[in-house]
Formats: sequence, structure tokens, C-alpha cells
Amino acid sequence: MKCCVMFATFAVLVAGCQTELSTAPEESTAKASPVAFNVEGAPTVAFSVPDMMCEFSCVEQVKIALSSEPGVKDVQVDFEAKRATVAVDREQFDAEGAIATLVDYQFTNSQLVADE
Repeated sequence: MKCCVMFATFAVLVAGCQTELSTAPEESTAKASPVAFNVEGAPTVAFSVPDMMCEFSCVEQVKIALSSEPGVKDVQVDFEAKRATVAVDREQFDAEGAIATLVDYQFTNSQLVADE
């Protein structure tokens, strides 16, 4: 009986994974607009985050880590470039503290690459 339940569960999972997705673009009148970054025009600091290995969870974790730092106004992460750009209040932001936070989040090779 246990074997039958496991087989049935496996069959359902395999069937669900083999659902064919349509590759034809759907017609829509709504167009996506890019998310505005740093609308206040605050100074920015950029970090190299080469340890990002996954586009979705790693990008989100980098945003969470950097957003928690004092003086951070906005965060933009470019997964392909392995780079995070942070809009900051220079009086409150500490780049070394931000790097330490990234290391705490397991992005151990993070470093400051530009102070714009």
C-alpha cells in the first residue's frame, strides 16, 4: 500500500511538471513599466556581489540585507552583472557595515566597487 501511494504521488508530480507552456506571447494592451530607482537622486554606492547564484532568492536576499542598513534609501540589484547599487544618505550609511551584512547573508566575496 505504501508503495502504491508513493507511486501515485510520483506520477502526479511528473504529470504536473510536464504541463506544456504556451510560448506564444499573449496580446495585451498594458505595458510593463520599469521600476523607478532612486527617484530622490541620492548619492549611490555600488557593490560587487559575485556569490549570487540564483536570480530570484539571491537577488531578494541582497535587497533585504542592504535595505536593513542605516542610511539606505533604495536598492537595485543586477543579477547578470552581480552588482548591487544602493542609494544612500551619506551621513548615516557605512559601506563596511553593509559589506559585513552581506557576508552575514553568505555573500562572502562582496566588496565595494564604486562610490558614485
